[in-house]
Amino acid sequence: MIGLSGALGTGLFLGSGSVISFGGPSTVFAYLAAGLLALSVVWALAEMVSVHPVPGGHGAVAASYLGPYGGYVTRWNFAVTMLIAVGAEVTASATYLQFWFPSLPLWAGTVLCSLLIVALNLFSVHLYGSSEYWFSMIKVIAIVTFIALGLALVLGLFPGVEAIGTGNLTEHGGFFPKGISGLLAAICLAVFSFGGIENVSVGAAESEHPERDVPRAAHTMIWRLLLFYVLAILVVLMLQPWTETAGSHGTIDESPFVRALDITGVSGAAHIMNAILIVAALSAANGCLYSSSRMIHSLANDRQAPSWAAVTASNGSPRRAVLIAMVGMVLASVLAIASPANAFLWLYGCATIGILVTWVMTMITHMAFRAKRKAAGLPLPEHRLLAANIVAPVAIAVSVAIFIGLYWLLPVAWYAGIPYLCILTLSYLAVRSVHSMHTHDLLEEDLCR
Repeated sequence: MIGLSGALGTGLFLGSGSVISFGGPSTVFAYLAAGLLALSVVWALAEMVSVHPVPGGHGAVAASYLGPYGGYVTRWNFAVTMLIAVGAEVTASATYLQFWFPSLPLWAGTVLCSLLIVALNLFSVHLYGSSEYWFSMIKVIAIVTFIALGLALVLGLFPGVEAIGTGNLTEHGGFFPKGISGLLAAICLAVFSFGGIENVSVGAAESEHPERDVPRAAHTMIWRLLLFYVLAILVVLMLQPWTETAGSHGTIDESPFVRALDITGVSGAAHIMNAILIVAALSAANGCLYSSSRMIHSLANDRQAPSWAAVTASNGSPRRAVLIAMVGMVLASVLAIASPANAFLWLYGCATIGILVTWVMTMITHMAFRAKRKAAGLPLPEHRLLAANIVAPVAIAVSVAIFIGLYWLLPVAWYAGIPYLCILTLSYLAVRSVHSMHTHDLLEEDLCR
């Protein structure tokens, strides 16, 4: 549920208009292609973390197989990316609250939402898991309901409503209105809808049977994501011309979800949608803060973050790491509120680069994981990435190609992302100059069992 929640964000519910503006109806293929890339990353994660269910998930595995620098970049990049995501989501939650309470200041709503998310993460893991389960369940029910209603409207199965049909897929410039180049551009942007899937690896150390639970969670999560995204986007494209969806301003009243509810005569469609959006944003913030705090806790154990962040409470919660993550969340929220037209865009640029870096580092780690275990004579895990010798290099090449494509599609990703990566490297050199960095040799521990 953690990984599913992180990837099912507000973007899907508001129509994914920016992606559709490039691909038109072919956006369905864009989400399918992006989902397959995400599938390879998830299975690489599941293979490694099921063998090494340690605090910090894939970041701790990267530290063991790639060395201190690889582990530092992987973990801090993931932690910072999740912090930025939390700041964005709590700010989004406050914006949605203003739909009902127009006089509520944005900063006040942001603080209230932040306090709720922090409270859920400071208490027991059980409380976090329960809240995240119900958050995710509401989102899943909303998506399934939308798909069912949309297909009923398209096929003419809803009483008293004429069938919409599939004409919108071909009547406005064809299925590929902007050609192959438009489809490729849509794939670049669709990838980020799957950001957050890495969260599936972070809670492995807190699972009773990680060798069974992590691969099972990865398998069910990614196929549900593919099903939800592909079917939901297909329904969106059939319900109204893609030009209308692409031309919207992302407001609640313009959401295709609201359109489907309006057509079927559901009263208060916009209010229902607003409630779902708030739950979706809070759920994403909840999962991202959880993952970020666990990664910071892992860094503290290896002396790459303040040592006091390694302490856990009696209930197992790394409360001090949560407090560090909370500081980052507040800073991100303040920046987004103070200058939403500029600061938030720079934060978003860092987040998009952060996702790509996480995926590339995951596949590089997996290649080292396979090579070193083979040299040590260890067998492959039962649940593993198929055709890894081909899939891993291809996934890395595609991620690099997407980064290059962002120079034209999302220039801020370059303006914010490259300085961010430089700062990350410089911070590693600074920490290393102060003291040595601890890394656990997970392969040696495995050989000694």
